Amino acid sequence: MDALWYRLGQRFFGWLVRPYWPLRLEGLQHFPRQGAAILAGNHPTVLDGGLLGVFSPRRVRFLIDAKVLRIPVLGQFLKALGSIPVERGSLSLRHARQALMGGTCLGIYPEAAPTASPALGHFKKGVAVLARDVPGVPVVPVAVVGTLPLCSHQHLYAQPGPVTLRFGPALYWREGETLDGFLQRLRAALEELLLEPQDRPTRLTFATFLSGLVLAPPSAILLALSRRRFKP
Repeated sequence: MDALWYRLGQRFFGWLVRPYWPLRLEGLQHFPRQGAAILAGNHPTVLDGGLLGVFSPRRVRFLIDAKVLRIPVLGQFLKALGSIPVERGSLSLRHARQALMGGTCLGIYPEAAPTASPALGHFKKGVAVLARDVPGVPVVPVAVVGTLPLCSHQHLYAQPGPVTLRFGPALYWREGETLDGFLQRLRAALEELLLEPQDRPTRLTFATFLSGLVLAPPSAILLALSRRRFKP
């Protein structure tokens, strides 16, 4: 029942979002369709997690800042999706390990907060710790391309335009590797995926307008919260 509810939610939001943010999925052959997995992506804007959650071929549980989960309405919604809170003393990595041991697909943004930049920021070590502690778990780099020009901190609300989610070959923990060494490999993989530009013109239609009437107000709220919580 839980999986059915999630799939129905994906279909509804996918139908709502596509006219406003037409999305292309690339490299899906690298996406693990079953078993434990970690999706590790760049995080330029507040749109990234939502788009990956809606268009992922399977359910993804995200590690999210606990303060975001305390925001009324948004926090309850994210908790209902199975998000794992991250803050000091929250035992988030323990809960994430347990989820992986149960075959869950986790979504992690190593930069932790939206960077408001096309360049990769500093990586937290959590994703490397999980790769080390759960032997054999694939860590799939995911490049989010196109969201920054649409949803930067300078925008009052998110603009319409094309977005690409680009999946790369999975990385695995190597025996004797250091946490920093793994993060360097992950950073290099993401940088390579981000090198290829997105060359897709924006096509505005009546469906784009209708979708925007629904999506613009909540995106304005999210951007206002992001500016307040994550100052660029």
